Amino acid sequence: MDNNTGSPLFIANEALCYYPISTIYNSCPRYLFYALLIASCVTRWTGWLADVFLGAAATYAGTAAIQTFIMVSSIQKPQDPGPVSIPWMPANSSLLNEFPSLITERDHVLVSPASYELDADAVMAIVVTGYLVFLPLQCWSRILTHDRARNLLFYVWNALMLAGSICALVYAARTPKIPVQYMFCYPDIPPFGDTSNDGWQASWRTSTWNNSVWQTFSNISQWGQLGDICLNPCFNTTQILRQSTSLHSVTATDETEAPRSHGFWRAVLYSKRYIYSLIILCLILNCLLLTYRFLPYRSRVPSAQIVVIWKDRKRIWNSFKEEMQSAMRPIPIGSDSQQEDLTPTNKKKSPMTRIRPIFTRRFLRAFLHISVDAIILFGIIFSMIVSPFTIVAFVGWIEFQIYNDGPSQESPRQVGQWAYLVSIALLVISAGILTLKYKIASLTELENEIEDTKKHLDYLEKRKDEKSTADTFHLRGLRDQIKGN
Repeated sequence: MDNNTGSPLFIANEALCYYPISTIYNSCPRYLFYALLIASCVTRWTGWLADVFLGAAATYAGTAAIQTFIMVSSIQKPQDPGPVSIPWMPANSSLLNEFPSLITERDHVLVSPASYELDADAVMAIVVTGYLVFLPLQCWSRILTHDRARNLLFYVWNALMLAGSICALVYAARTPKIPVQYMFCYPDIPPFGDTSNDGWQASWRTSTWNNSVWQTFSNISQWGQLGDICLNPCFNTTQILRQSTSLHSVTATDETEAPRSHGFWRAVLYSKRYIYSLIILCLILNCLLLTYRFLPYRSRVPSAQIVVIWKDRKRIWNSFKEEMQSAMRPIPIGSDSQQEDLTPTNKKKSPMTRIRPIFTRRFLRAFLHISVDAIILFGIIFSMIVSPFTIVAFVGWIEFQIYNDGPSQESPRQVGQWAYLVSIALLVISAGILTLKYKIASLTELENEIEDTKKHLDYLEKRKDEKSTADTFHLRGLRDQIKGN
């Protein structure tokens, strides 16, 4: 207590320290990313337009994925906690009007400087959404996966989004472990609503946090060097990929905390467990489809595309019935058991004779084959029901979390927000003009293009012959090996 005034020398106030969402991940670029993914699905049959939209979305999401790798590899560890003795304040103190988060009925607090990284929610929204969109795209679009090079590029992007999603979820799981932060202020000078870090000098941190706080408020000249009204120990921290001056501190109140959901349905909608369960379910379905594509298994399901399956639905169903009926037929004539069945005493088949084919290897093989195909077919159809619902549920949930993090730092009128939209528009215009190159080309340009195409065709013919020869030698080698065995 100050002996001259009778008031406390300083007070402790609970605070929130955070790095705001970066400009590149603010609301406008993020919503543009969602729009690009939707446009990629809607225009998937156009070829060039879908390539523009998906390429722009992939580069944006790839940047976010790389940031998640860096963030999870350099997680900020809280400093060792140090006790700071504070003046005792009663629970009904009049200072609560000016300091709503005043620490009362305690004579000390534990100071362990740390801060929240709000980019974590934004990059999670981008990389997880990018991964979830991969599932419906590979089920609906034949254009995106019709050749090996495009297919390889598509799967590389999917692997990048999966790795980014895992890193983002791991980083988010560590966020609640950040300890409570405090700011120390003079009792007659309340803090600003939001304070940014103006820099930290090494002289402000002495041997212990207790000595640092008491020495700062006991020496008015040293307090004047803070550049702020209050002492925020969290300003003594750093975050990778961030400038220290972008760190903010705000008084912890009910308004700064995320609203807690009440009621069953709100708990369902905003629970991490339900959202994470849907993401894991989509991951399992995705792995099932990848297994179907790459394992050397001859399935009756012709493709992972729903359109192809719907066109061949009768053929698929008839093949299932034919294989099962073939497995249930009696054992071919010539076997000992069949000769026994043809004797006069066995003209009327017994129940055991009728169910005997069920216990044969042929029936077991057919049953397993049909079961695997049925699982694949169910997984493809079920994925088209679950994946859109999961995307909508996740985007709604994560955007609700980002909304609770606080308002955007920039408005749509600022160049950092609308510049991305203009870039995409110019990219679409450029790609559209390039698609018209043969219509607006001169006769000389067309002749040159024909010559280049002929040369390229000759190169492809040579590559085809080389691969055909190599495959022939490979087959001969396999046949010779089989004969030798």
